[in-house]
Amino acid sequence: MKNVAEARKKGPMFIAMNHPNAFMDPTAYSGFLFYPRTYFMARGDAFKKGLATVALESMGIVPIFRQRDGGYESVKKNLDSFKIAYKLLDRGKKIMVFAEGLCIQERRLRAIQKGTAKMSFSYLDQGGNEELKILPVGLNYSEPAKVRGYLFFNIGEPILVKDFYEDYKKQPAHTILKLTALIDARLKLLVPSLLHKENDLLIEQLQEILKRQFMDAHKLSYHNPEHQQKYWEFIIARLNKLTEEKPEEIIEFRTKVNAYNKQLRALKLRDHLVFNASKKESMLTFGNIFLFVLGFPVYAIGKILNYIPYYLAEKVAVKKAKTIEFKASVVFGLAALLLNAMYLIEIAIVWFIFQNGYALLIYTAIKVVCGGLGLNYSPFKKKVLGAFRLSAIKKSNATLFQSLISQRAVILDFVGDFH
Repeated sequence: MKNVAEARKKGPMFIAMNHPNAFMDPTAYSGFLFYPRTYFMARGDAFKKGLATVALESMGIVPIFRQRDGGYESVKKNLDSFKIAYKLLDRGKKIMVFAEGLCIQERRLRAIQKGTAKMSFSYLDQGGNEELKILPVGLNYSEPAKVRGYLFFNIGEPILVKDFYEDYKKQPAHTILKLTALIDARLKLLVPSLLHKENDLLIEQLQEILKRQFMDAHKLSYHNPEHQQKYWEFIIARLNKLTEEKPEEIIEFRTKVNAYNKQLRALKLRDHLVFNASKKESMLTFGNIFLFVLGFPVYAIGKILNYIPYYLAEKVAVKKAKTIEFKASVVFGLAALLLNAMYLIEIAIVWFIFQNGYALLIYTAIKVVCGGLGLNYSPFKKKVLGAFRLSAIKKSNATLFQSLISQRAVILDFVGDFH
């Protein structure tokens, strides 16, 4: 997260943010900042009568109704929502607004809607706090549909609404457009945008091939989200340029990248193994094999005790999540709920068997420690097993092995240097 101090400054604020990942966006933002509490506006059709509405309101969610969904009735409902929002602003609270007006997983910023500007001026019209600011925030996920990916919050320069208010009183429609254009311009500085939709699949396929190599070339940390942001800024700018300058060649390039990825999947390999092989490096060292054997029992215990909730949540998400934008939210929320529910059942069983408080503590420690170590061991296990598979291919089919290295070299050659 960058420029955290701006987000934590006291005073009323609309946080204008892009929206790629349903409930993960506000949950993650509030979780990282923690203080001050951030409220947010969500689609009103989620507010059904009964317990659901009580739960949503308790989480600090203010309903907003889109005219295109409910016509004039939606506009009338929004008057009550605006009253709630304005009271929060009067108390110096911060309200998150998804300025694009929709949730969609794309590596680009959609057109900013006028709602944020309209609400801001309306608040001042009603005698609201003149220190109201609009804070642009850009979100960028490494893998938005998956849990445990990387997420970077890019916090921009705040906009003081009163600087536009005198113009608004003279020319309201024009000034709303002017403020909206400024929000759009500030967000564009924070959200790297892929200009050509035909590159949507390509950029995700290139992530595994190029990201680690980019990090190595610039001496950056792969596990630092701000460093990962530098990669996204680089690759999006490079693809935009290549598509404009070499439109015919990039069509062929997409085909080559897709073929390489398909071959890796068929062979159950990951690109980093081919990358290591091209440098004549391998994970099959004595130390790695020793850790692989030593860590497997801990991994197995951790998976047995913790994996079922995630597995069930993943299955439910595949069936129930209406769009890819909601998949990670469903998995995260349901897995957390199931994990806690199953833990209560498990400790009840442990108590029934042992009737001893120490047994509960020992069981909990095993579950937590083995689960945590298992999470870190799992990617290591996949790398070692993949290294064994690639080694076997190198021995049994040298032509295929060299073909993988050559295909990778062609991809790198087209993208060019990393500077």
